[in-house]
Amino acid sequence: MGDIPARKPGSGHRGKLLAAAIATAILCACTQQPHQAADPAHQPTTIGAASSEAPGDATDNQAIVSAPPADTVAGDPDRESATASKTKAFPIETFYTLLVAEVAGNREQYDLALAHYYFQAERTKDAGVAARATRIARFLNARRAALRSALLWVELEPENASAQLAATAELTLAGELDDALRHAELALDLGGDAPLQSVAATAVDNDELAAKVLPEFQRLSQKHPDNNEVSLALAMMLRANKRAQEALNLTRQVQERDPTLLDAPLLESHILIDMGRNKEARRLLENLVALYPRESRLRLQYARLLIQEDLELAQQQFVELVKQRPNDANLILSLALIQYETNQFDNAKPLLEKLLALEEHESAAHFYLAGIAEQTNDEVSAVTHYRMVRPGGDYVQAITRGTNLLAASGNTDEAQEWFNELRQRHPGQQEQFYLLQTELLTKYGHLEEAHALLTEALKTNDDSNRLIYAHAMTSEQLGDVENFELGLRKLLSRDPDNANLLNTLGYKLLSYDDRLEEAMVLITKALALSPDDPAIIDSMGWAHHRLGNHTEAIKHLQRAYELLQDHEIAAHLGEALWAAGERQQAMQVWEQGLQANPESKLIPEAMQRLQDQQRLEQHVTES
Repeated sequence: MGDIPARKPGSGHRGKLLAAAIATAILCACTQQPHQAADPAHQPTTIGAASSEAPGDATDNQAIVSAPPADTVAGDPDRESATASKTKAFPIETFYTLLVAEVAGNREQYDLALAHYYFQAERTKDAGVAARATRIARFLNARRAALRSALLWVELEPENASAQLAATAELTLAGELDDALRHAELALDLGGDAPLQSVAATAVDNDELAAKVLPEFQRLSQKHPDNNEVSLALAMMLRANKRAQEALNLTRQVQERDPTLLDAPLLESHILIDMGRNKEARRLLENLVALYPRESRLRLQYARLLIQEDLELAQQQFVELVKQRPNDANLILSLALIQYETNQFDNAKPLLEKLLALEEHESAAHFYLAGIAEQTNDEVSAVTHYRMVRPGGDYVQAITRGTNLLAASGNTDEAQEWFNELRQRHPGQQEQFYLLQTELLTKYGHLEEAHALLTEALKTNDDSNRLIYAHAMTSEQLGDVENFELGLRKLLSRDPDNANLLNTLGYKLLSYDDRLEEAMVLITKALALSPDDPAIIDSMGWAHHRLGNHTEAIKHLQRAYELLQDHEIAAHLGEALWAAGERQQAMQVWEQGLQANPESKLIPEAMQRLQDQQRLEQHVTES
């Protein structure tokens, strides 16, 4: 029973619905009263004790348990006789187990009721017990139990449309679409409904699967040409297979058959948007919203379209949607985000706070409340909210922004505490949090603290290439060339053909006159591995310049600059041109580089150094 989730006893409207279903069980004597067919999710099963008037039918260790089929209709003698014929004697322990299940249902202990029904369905192979187990499991979202019970039910009652419907639904949720379609077809053949749009919705996001199942939907449509559910499901599959015009035609045929079926125009609006016919989609949705102002799914589709075209009007639609469904967390969040993005913080804030009260989308609410606090310079509240964000889409950004606020205000101790807490909470992600903290410390000029942190991190994470690389680069920034080279050599021993590592080490060695040939070997190998990488081509050009091969240097540096208009490449190219006597052209390159990157320090430094050198040479010559 490991697939039945533990739940607290239900309450409220949801609890009462299932309680009403289970509480309708009637203890009776040896006769069975027929029941009116009910909603498939709430079909009662009747449990009866043995009758003293029928000693031959039950013994001391047996009880009669009768489970009517789901389509039993009161007053139909044929169906009543069929029900009576299914009455059978169960062992007394089975009777009492089912009785306990009914009592549990009356007390809203639905997990216990499901456990007993699920077990007895497998044991007794009784269709009524399997049906009840299926309905309770589906109500509780116990998916594995629901699937197994539904398949047992349909095996025991293959002519029952409700059983086929339940099997279709559960197989769809399990992603077993071939079997779901088979049971859906059987449900249709029995005169029942089939959730084919749900089946189609499961396939539409997978191109390969959508192409595979399309022929089955087409076959079902030929078999049931006037069934709107079948037609709309096929339209969904045609849309998924990029056959938009065919899908559009089909949705309009459905609308002609049943103008009140809103699924069809809703799907039409999606198809029109796919086709780039947004104006038509907008007119269609405007008319639908005017005709059906309380249909929130129409208004929601209209609002989503307007987000791309008219944010103010989209906001009006979401305001109306929230009025209609004031506790719908998804709608509240959508409206809050529109207001946040348009700087309506006073309107967004109470909506986000309501999400916290509803205990829905709490991380998103904390993230955007932090953003509002940050915009209004309330750094304490901002950090508090950022720290409440939990793993998900905004998690890393919340950590980054929150710790940046702390570091910017000089509160590095609290930032350190936060990162320590994160490493304890997520031991499998220590590397990521060490790197984030290193980046933060480096950004605010705490290089020695960053280096010490990485040194400590490597004691327990010495297999982390990213931490080794970060430690090496921090060492280089501190002028510790020995540890920089040791780190890169260690990484190259693990990955000798890594062009970026080869280039990084080679470029650094170009700073030392006695290691130029060694640097050239590394950069040559890197270039052979990545011949079109502008950074490596730049390194090769700079290596030739350092070796005095100015013509070769200019050739490589010009190619690098054509590939990437980077200020460092511009600085190098200008120096090579200057060294080759092309000083006017060097000045032009530097001017272009400064126009592209006015904040560059490399270009002015190169220009100043070379111009000073030129003045010194002139002074020596004149002397």
